[in-house]
Amino acid sequence: MNRLIASGAAAYAGLGVASFLKPDVVPAVIGYSAPNADTRTEIRAVYGGLPLAFAASLVAVPASGTAIGVATAGMAAGRAASAAFEGRPSLKMAGFIALETAVATALVLGARRASSPA
Repeated sequence: MNRLIASGAAAYAGLGVASFLKPDVVPAVIGYSAPNADTRTEIRAVYGGLPLAFAASLVAVPASGTAIGVATAGMAAGRAASAAFEGRPSLKMAGFIALETAVATALVLGARRASSPA
């Protein structure tokens, strides 16, 4: 596994573990809370389980970085499109766009390297 795929896997694993263990942190980042068990369960599923599955996929099949990178780029594009509707994004959202774009780029480039003949 190359460093680009490893960095993407680590980013997703970190998000997954943190979200699973501390689901209240996810909505707190944007000023909300997780007031009940159902809310925390949903956060653990979407922000915990899905990123952990992405990380596992990247470790097991580094070439999966293309698909996961495209999905990550979709998150960045969704935030950017929302900014077009809502006006200038907050500094926090701009940071998420930049982070997701960087991870997406690393994963797609890393997957290309992983699938290229040595």
